Amino acid sequence: MQVYQRERLENALLFFAQNHYKKTKRYLSQPFLYKYLAFFEFRYLKTVGDMPLELTYKAMQRGPVPMEVYGNRDKPGYFSKVIFEPIPMKDGGIVYLVKPNGKFEPDYFAEAELEEMNNLIEMFAQGWVNANDMSEMSHQDIKAWKKTYSRSPNAEIDPIEEFDRDIMTVPEEELTTAEGRFLYRNCLRAV
Repeated sequence: MQVYQRERLENALLFFAQNHYKKTKRYLSQPFLYKYLAFFEFRYLKTVGDMPLELTYKAMQRGPVPMEVYGNRDKPGYFSKVIFEPIPMKDGGIVYLVKPNGKFEPDYFAEAELEEMNNLIEMFAQGWVNANDMSEMSHQDIKAWKKTYSRSPNAEIDPIEEFDRDIMTVPEEELTTAEGRFLYRNCLRAV
């Protein structure tokens, strides 16, 4: 992961951890964080044609899971702007709380990205919204997860599946701006 991309990820993690806590007075749980990240990336993809953090997601049972975060949450000091605190559960499992640990730097994001991140906080950082609610919403709203999970649970999600149609077969002049941008950025079509 390149330095700039890593800084964007660190600041996105911090943004969601910090703002979720401000609104709910509860630390962000790991499942909530994963849903915030997935909603941010897949909603932005459909409207703009880019996944802002360029994370790799797997279609796990409770929704899309960002592997660059999931695979490094247990590494002390790997993330500098948040702390993943493991909390043992009565059933023997572990739940992670994501705690802010730095200063958010908004300059790493475009205005539209910040607006989308704020919209997600307004929607989901509510006392009555729990991880199961967010998980269910991700199952309904993130089409790429739904398609991948139905074919092969725990497989890597291909972002192209978030679009409503097979954009590889659509004539170039009929592509939406987001579809065309996605294809161009991913070198799937000749320019």
